[in-house]
Amino acid sequence: MINLKRFLWSGLLLLPLLGLLTGYAYAHIFFNGIFAPWHLVGKPGKNIERIIGIRDVEKIIVAAESGDVYSLEFMHQGEVALPSQLLWEAERADMVDSAYSKDWGEDFRTLPPPFSVKQLIMLEYVYKVEGRGEVKFALDDDGNLWMWNHAIAGLTGLVYFFHPVIGLMVGLVVVLVVFGINWLKRIGALQFFRAKHFGFL
Repeated sequence: MINLKRFLWSGLLLLPLLGLLTGYAYAHIFFNGIFAPWHLVGKPGKNIERIIGIRDVEKIIVAAESGDVYSLEFMHQGEVALPSQLLWEAERADMVDSAYSKDWGEDFRTLPPPFSVKQLIMLEYVYKVEGRGEVKFALDDDGNLWMWNHAIAGLTGLVYFFHPVIGLMVGLVVVLVVFGINWLKRIGALQFFRAKHFGFL
């Protein structure tokens, strides 16, 4: 028969290891942008039929169901950031480049979009000289454009060191606190404290 108390104490000793693994898992999620959300960009007043491509690593080009072509700037000084007020610009169809993507960065993982994907393109880019980033644009069945983006700087990889260490230390603190309380109980210090301050054993 399993001694429940001994089993619990043995499990307690595994807390530092659990903290270490939890810290590593969090670092991996953070580094790869696994929980980075999709953002609704919308449409230029008309339903979008297809994504044509990306121009000059800063504009997304789309074609509406009416046949009109529009562009939207999404990159500013190396940062992926949509303007507070979206400014769709009309484009000449014969002046639009086709889609392209350069392998400049990491292929970050992406959560499944919260919509049915009709079309998706992505672009990897340099982020702050030593970093790297990725932006994805997706078109849903309702003619709306969505955007996903994640970037890491040159020193972001240090999260793989700091977060596991933090998790390990938290686990050790919990173990030491529990063992300390148990030790106080054994020597009667806790009972003495109760009698002195609360008037009962």
